[in-house]
Parts: sequence; C-alpha cells; structure tokens
Amino acid sequence: MAVSKGQGWKLLLIPEDESDVRQFRLPRKAVITIVAAIVLLILYATVETVLFWIIARRAAQVEPLKRKVTELEGSNGELAKMGAELTKLKSFEQQLRRALTGKDDSGLKSLPWDDLPYEQLPTDAAQQTPTGEMKSASSPVTIARRMSGASYTAMDVPTLPPVHGYVSRRFLNPTAFHQIAHHGLDIAAREGTPILAAADGIVIFSDWTYRFGNLVVLAHRSGYTTFYGHNQVLFARPGERVHQGEPIALLGNSGVSTAPHLHFEVWQDGSPVDPMTLLKVAP
Repeated sequence: MAVSKGQGWKLLLIPEDESDVRQFRLPRKAVITIVAAIVLLILYATVETVLFWIIARRAAQVEPLKRKVTELEGSNGELAKMGAELTKLKSFEQQLRRALTGKDDSGLKSLPWDDLPYEQLPTDAAQQTPTGEMKSASSPVTIARRMSGASYTAMDVPTLPPVHGYVSRRFLNPTAFHQIAHHGLDIAAREGTPILAAADGIVIFSDWTYRFGNLVVLAHRSGYTTFYGHNQVLFARPGERVHQGEPIALLGNSGVSTAPHLHFEVWQDGSPVDPMTLLKVAP
C-alpha cells in the first residue's frame, strides 16, 4: 500500500502473519522517474514489436520479389532475343522482295546450277532460312529467266486459280491517287483448304517469313514466278518439282493477317503482274 505525504511517497508493507509493518519513503522525483522509465520501456517494447512484424512481413516478401525479378530479367532476355529474330525476319523478307524484283540479288547466294537447263535442276535446291542463316539459295529472277529460255507449254503458265473463294483484295499498282501497292490477290476461303500450284514449276522457297507467314514461291519454265502466302501448313519443299493443280500448302492465317486467306502474286521479269490477267477462271 502506498500513501502520499508531503513531497514524497511512503510505501507500507503489511505482512499476512501480522508481524511488524515495514515502511519505505520514496521521494516524489524518484517515483516520477520510475513511472516514466516504465512508460518508456512499454513504449519501446511496443515500437520494437511493431517494427519486428513490419520487417518480418517485408522479409517474407523478399523471396517472391527476387523470383519475380529473376523471371522479369529472363523475360527481358527472351524479348530481346525475339526482337533480334524479328529484325532478321523482316530483313530477310525485304531481301526476298528485292530478289523477286531483280534489283538486288546480293542477299541470295547463287548456286552452280543456275545455268543448267530446267530438266537438269537438282531436286535438293536449298534456300536461305528466314532467320538469315545461309544454307544456299538462288535469285528467283535468275531461276525464272534461265528457265524461260527453254520451250514451255500451257501447263507452265500460271492460269489455274490456286484456291476458290472470295477475292477480298485485288491487284493494285501505286498511282497518284493510291500510293500503297498491293501486288497480288487476297482470296478468302475456309482455313485448311488446299492451295494448288497455279502452273508446273520448281519450288525455290518454302518456309516462314514475318509478313506472309508460311510462304511458298514457285519458278515456272514460262518465266513467271508465283507467290503463295499466309499458309497454315506447307507441303512443298525447296527444289521439288510440282505440277499444275498439285497441292502445295493448306490455306491459313499465318504471318501478318487478320483472317484466313491466300495472298497470291505473279511476277515476270522482276515486275508484278495482275493474276487476273492470266487466270482462265475466276478464283
């Protein structure tokens, strides 16, 4: 029991065995100091407890964050790699376009069989891969021009529609009113529909490209080159001879495409030709 007296405090200790009562006198300042110390200790313990739980909670989040950072770093590496591959693919497609126009064959390595007659062209003709790795290839214009030196029949002229469907976009050369060219026909049809060779020819390219997805390019003895883009599956293989009407792919939606369709182009002497001027029957 504690009682106040004057400027101090008196502490009384009363034993249960009714022995003498003991008393202690504490100065007021000492009591205040003790009480303040106890309050500070309680506050310190409270703050330490709160900080401990905050730190423990943050520490529990560190490992997941580390894993997330590692995943993001890996993703960034994959994105950088994909960007580099995409750049190569775009560069390759531009290279193929220049080769088709005959303006620049530097990107496509000539083969020793460029000067052979059509009948003697090997069946294992190779190509440059879309990633830029050189297997071996030849300019489509070089092959088409060399083949055009031989006699040919009507089967060598691309007159057969490669697929029947709805022509969603026609051939368009740039003019003063239309600056954007479209060097072919877009023929919409059901995905998986067989794509047929428009004429007898040899496969000079069959692989994936950035813009036209799965692409097949055929060179024909008549001097024409035909171009089949956005395919789902490719049947034709580089160097293979195909006949008019033979399935070379399945119609698809690969590459830069908004719906299943075939992008069909015809080239002659390095210039695009409107396919509708050659096809005997409308697609």
